[in-house]
Amino acid sequence: MTHGTHGENTVGIGELAARTGLPVKTIRYYSDIGLLPESGRSPGGHRRYTADALPRLRLIQRLRALDTPIAAIATVMTGEHSLADLVTRELDTVQAHMRELTWRQAILRTLDDCPELERLRRLALLAEVGKLDEAHDRLVRYWHWALPTSLPRRLTQAVIEGAVPVPPTTPTSTTALAYAELHALTSGKDRRRQPQSHQVGDVASFYSGIMDACTLAAEALATGCPARRTEALDHFVRTYARISGHDDTPAFRAHLRTRFRHAAHSGSFPLHYWRHALAVTCETPPQSTATGQGHLAASLATLHQQVAGLPLAAEHRADNDDTTVRLAEEASGTRRHYTPGDHSG
Repeated sequence: MTHGTHGENTVGIGELAARTGLPVKTIRYYSDIGLLPESGRSPGGHRRYTADALPRLRLIQRLRALDTPIAAIATVMTGEHSLADLVTRELDTVQAHMRELTWRQAILRTLDDCPELERLRRLALLAEVGKLDEAHDRLVRYWHWALPTSLPRRLTQAVIEGAVPVPPTTPTSTTALAYAELHALTSGKDRRRQPQSHQVGDVASFYSGIMDACTLAAEALATGCPARRTEALDHFVRTYARISGHDDTPAFRAHLRTRFRHAAHSGSFPLHYWRHALAVTCETPPQSTATGQGHLAASLATLHQQVAGLPLAAEHRADNDDTTVRLAEEASGTRRHYTPGDHSG
């Protein structure tokens, strides 16, 4: 270290290289991009650095040893971010990468160990959900399209949150395939709108009633409370009775049971949607709350099982929305036949 012309102690690039083990050309590169500013030049034209250059260079060296990007290091060296900020941001980045890799692993496992024709079919589906964030956004857009435009914004957001599942942090092959099937269903020509005002009347009242029933059902699932289970069913049935102009009587419940069973046909869009959604969420409702992404799947499946008396197994699940359309139109005398490709209900 030498005494500079301005009275400060300075150090040469060779000494920095010797004390850190870094090549001279690497230190020169850091200087050229602004990470390690030089204090001046010697009479012979060699770079000189102030005394704090050594700890700065060691910090850069250690961060690079962790594969920290140069751009991120620069924000610390310029004072734009603290070291703690950098660590937090880098941790978020690593976790995002791990999520992407875990999802890719699940996709590849789904494509492994199956017949060639099935592998090609799955590949076509899974290619559309390779990027989770984009696939999630497409599901959200479907529900914005499917729900009544007159539904209050707060309620719309609540329904979408409950209806759009998010794969777990450790997805299985079953989870990945179900998510891909769900995405294909909502982007295909047979996708369906949810009940509209001409079918259920007051859409805010109807959807609020269904959401309240699902909240009670989720609590019943989490606690195993028979009383809460009965309360959820009562609330659910009363919501249907109200939109069809009936009272909640034994006769109406028998009528509703028949309709729910009739709705559970193999080509039913709602049947497939909630079946796949339930598989994505691993058929497990939140343990402490009746909210969360995709939580409606378990609640609606349970309520349907109670109404229809059908097993909760996937091949027998159906959805109340199809039944809603049938009951509402029957009550108003406007019921018509629906085909799988009909988008109006």
